[in-house]
Amino acid sequence: MPITVVLDVIIITLLVAAIIYAVILDSHLSATKENYRQLSHLIEQFYQVSQNVQEELTTVQNAEREMNQGLMNQIEKASIMKEELARLLEKIDQKTHLMDYVKTKRSSLAPEQIPNVNDLDLSETERDLLNALNE
Repeated sequence: MPITVVLDVIIITLLVAAIIYAVILDSHLSATKENYRQLSHLIEQFYQVSQNVQEELTTVQNAEREMNQGLMNQIEKASIMKEELARLLEKIDQKTHLMDYVKTKRSSLAPEQIPNVNDLDLSETERDLLNALNE
């Protein structure tokens, strides 16, 4: 009998060790499952955030394209205006020289020799200016 008692004690000790090991293993598995759930939740949040960032990036790129097109249109308009201003300045310069020429000619001519303003190839505004100068 003593051998059976010793064997029973060994078996009971092994069973207790197996139960303790099972309890420890269960707690580790529970912690692992909880970590897995948390990791799954974090991965899902990361995916949602990356989707939102992608949408925002697309929005920013579209806004950048629109702003770029708007700036290009404004640059084109500014270029056209610059050319028009250059032409206007050139015309103003020509008219100024013409008016200076007419002014110098008038000062050297007798009053009856001064050409009529209406005979010159001038716009209505230029005629008015020359008439005002004559007066």
